[in-house]
Amino acid sequence: MEAEDAFSLDLMGSSTEDRANGAALLSAGLVREAGALAQAAAGLRAALDLADQDLPRDEARRAAAMASALLVIARQLRAHAADASRAAEASIAALSGIALALPEISAHLRAAVLMPISDDGAARIAAGVVAETFWNALRAAWPAAPGA
Repeated sequence: MEAEDAFSLDLMGSSTEDRANGAALLSAGLVREAGALAQAAAGLRAALDLADQDLPRDEARRAAAMASALLVIARQLRAHAADASRAAEASIAALSGIALALPEISAHLRAAVLMPISDDGAARIAAGVVAETFWNALRAAWPAAPGA
């Protein structure tokens, strides 16, 4: 009976350490995504200094805002590595002053999970689980857009 219990525990999913490693891996991926966005926004702003149009500048501002949001989310995932739902709640509170589109966050979460920077298979699987849990909690608690 004891051997059966030990065997069944192995099939229960990611361990606490795997989830912590997964949250760290996801967080690192989000930081990478934020860096790429910030670099693109800075390059776009520099190039637009030569132009006299506001539309592309708005796009540069949106990219910079998303980069900031991804850094906030990465920080919350690290701070709440054991509870992705709590990280989502903390992220929403921290992002309340920034105008963001939920689908954009989803795209960056997916990119962060799909482009891992580790060969630790358990952490990569856990990063996917953490991202899914985080996304579901974020989507459920995301404030509705005015008029929606």
